[in-house]
Amino acid sequence: MKIHLIRHAHAGSRSAWDKADHKRPLSPRGEGQAKAVAAALADAGIDELWSSPSLRCRQTLVPLAEATGLEVQVVDVLDEGNDGPPALDALLAAAAEGRVVAACSHGDVIPAVVATATRRGAELEGPRAISKAGRYVCTVADGQITHILAVPPPDGDT
Repeated sequence: MKIHLIRHAHAGSRSAWDKADHKRPLSPRGEGQAKAVAAALADAGIDELWSSPSLRCRQTLVPLAEATGLEVQVVDVLDEGNDGPPALDALLAAAAEGRVVAACSHGDVIPAVVATATRRGAELEGPRAISKAGRYVCTVADGQITHILAVPPPDGDT
């Protein structure tokens, strides 16, 4: 069983955005990254697409939703500022029901999920934090993540 954790694609400068941050959209670069992520995961057997409520996260999953015919579900536990254990537990509950989830979240939540999983015994292959549009492929066995593989962003940004 797999869980795919995706950091949202490039959304431009937070400081240059003068509206509510959760409404900040993807940049043209981010749109390209989102398409590349979708191409990489289109045949990964994903059953559900989970997103933070933030627009940039939802937009990151739109090309994957189009490729798979799935709807993007907003999951509050993935919102920026949330903690790792509740997000990880929600993802593991879905995996326990046999669902493969691709979840898009933020640069604080994703590393917190990874840190929680490694504290619980998962082996991490790659960095603890990834750049925008980077992702982790998590292997689940016996109700826990056992292995986490970091996949760099599709445009090679580090």
